[in-house]
Amino acid sequence: MRWEDHGDDSVLGMLDDLEMQAEGLHLAERAVEVNELSVAQYAEVELVGRLHASVGRMVRVATTAGLDLHGRLTGTGADWVLISDGHGRASFVHLSAVAFFGGLAPGSMPVDARPLSARLSLRSALRQLAEDRRVCTLHLKGGRTLQGNLVRAGADFAVLRQGETADQLTVPVTSIAVVQSRAEERP
Repeated sequence: MRWEDHGDDSVLGMLDDLEMQAEGLHLAERAVEVNELSVAQYAEVELVGRLHASVGRMVRVATTAGLDLHGRLTGTGADWVLISDGHGRASFVHLSAVAFFGGLAPGSMPVDARPLSARLSLRSALRQLAEDRRVCTLHLKGGRTLQGNLVRAGADFAVLRQGETADQLTVPVTSIAVVQSRAEERP
């Protein structure tokens, strides 16, 4: 085949075709770059950011001890999430005891957009529950369950009084997986 036989239109058509192929290759390369950029950016997303973006959503939280909680994610702090089951029970879940989450929002909330409560630790929640003298159920990381009134919370422990006895148990915060309380329960 000779170029003279097909005229200028054929050459221009061939050049257009080559240009379209080159543009297609460029777009394919650009798509790979954008995908890699998205992967790199997603690698910077922290779980706490996703949790803050999910406040208000119905979620599932499974602990490493086998406890499954379902409810609305109503708050999150530095090392905990608060799940409200819609029946008056609130569960503070220590993030170190979480096996997995279900139902989280796909996005993330940047650090500077998070509320001040985002800096509060589980110790802060325990102090508030102790101040209110709430009847609580403590689910410990090994699977043991304790019930009683939180009476004090220290720097790294909580004090639980069981029943009407003077017997008080000191529980390290690191061993607490979930703290559950009911809004109406008081001593």
